[in-house]
Amino acid sequence: MREILSGDSLTALWVRCFQKDTAVKTESPTEPSSRSDSQKATRDADADSRKSRTDAFHDAAVRFREIREYVAYYIAIKTDEVKLAVRNVVLYTALGVVALLATGAAVVAAVVLLLVGLAGGIGNALGGMQWLGDVIVGVGVVVVIVVVAMMAMRSLTKASHKLTVEKYEARKREQRHEFGHNVRQPAGESNE
Repeated sequence: MREILSGDSLTALWVRCFQKDTAVKTESPTEPSSRSDSQKATRDADADSRKSRTDAFHDAAVRFREIREYVAYYIAIKTDEVKLAVRNVVLYTALGVVALLATGAAVVAAVVLLLVGLAGGIGNALGGMQWLGDVIVGVGVVVVIVVVAMMAMRSLTKASHKLTVEKYEARKREQRHEFGHNVRQPAGESNE
């Protein structure tokens, strides 16, 4: 191939690629065989060149389709991974909600059974007056709920107040450190 694409043959190949094929048609049969051999070699080189370009384009198209298939395969895998992760999150969330509801229902049932049993016991102790046992237990439960709620609110309010006071005291300390005084002290006063 190197012999074909060297020197005069390369020039002839370029001429044949960019000009019409008139030289072959006007050729005289009486010309020396070396010239016809050169033209035959040029024609062979031209055909090989076209074939190699066609093969190169075909190979490139095959490689491109292969790469496109591999990219599509990769994207499909990643899409399925995301779908699986979402499905697992939804599944575990649903299981958590069901478990929470079941636990809540069990606690409610236990409390109801405890309170009904307590009310029945008090009613029997009062001479068989079930309604009085129910009233006493109901009032007791309401009182306990109110007391616990008030204690919780008071505790939360105190904790919130304490955090707020600490936050502003820390800011005043930072102001004294940075500026030599804080928002409560005039600029000329010492920070003793």
